[in-house]
Amino acid sequence: MKKSSLHPLTHILIALLLSTFVFIAKKPVSLLCLTILALLYAVWRMENGWQKVFKTLWHTLPFLLVLAFFQIVFRRTGTLLWSYGILKISEEGVLISLQLTLRLLTVIYCAKALAVMDYTEFSKAFSAIRLPEELSFMLSYAIHLVPKFLGQLKGFVTGLKLRGIDAAGLSFSKRLQVYKQLSITALAELIRSSETAAIALELRGFRSEGKPSKLHRQKFSYRDLLCLLFFSVLVIIVTRI
Repeated sequence: MKKSSLHPLTHILIALLLSTFVFIAKKPVSLLCLTILALLYAVWRMENGWQKVFKTLWHTLPFLLVLAFFQIVFRRTGTLLWSYGILKISEEGVLISLQLTLRLLTVIYCAKALAVMDYTEFSKAFSAIRLPEELSFMLSYAIHLVPKFLGQLKGFVTGLKLRGIDAAGLSFSKRLQVYKQLSITALAELIRSSETAAIALELRGFRSEGKPSKLHRQKFSYRDLLCLLFFSVLVIIVTRI
């Protein structure tokens, strides 16, 4: 994570701003601009940002293409653009598939930008607006669940390759069975680690009575206000394009 002098709550508000307005905007140009803003924001927040952003795009591209395909093929309303037998592509299907793809990409990039924050930063952010400590922990933990799951899954796939088993060389049905078993195993490991983390928190008195003390504190500065104002104006202008 790149060090930032901004308050952690500022980063949460920026991500919330982008991921909210991307569902308000409807024009493809506005959605594309918001997606680019989210991409640039994620690049700014992460070490080796460009490499990680395009790696994320490459990994999510098959999923996005499948969603776009189903929207284009099975949505028949609107002006007909092309047809061949029972296959028909309408203007509304193309538009909705484009909207869905850009919105999902924006949310993914905002999540990647927030995923670099640790529990301490979430605690700073929510304590600034006097939200419960439990919420800080739950959100911080939830954001890191997907990267942990993908990391475990990647580790299992690497273990198979070291044993001489290449899932990519199997037939589609067998490959599906392999990934199904690996996903179930990774999910079970994730649940077990979550239970261990919950027990550790209880032993450390996470829910103990009394007013909690704060070791890490950070105040808002003029940089936070200027950054929020800049992003707010920029997002509103882009949405109105």
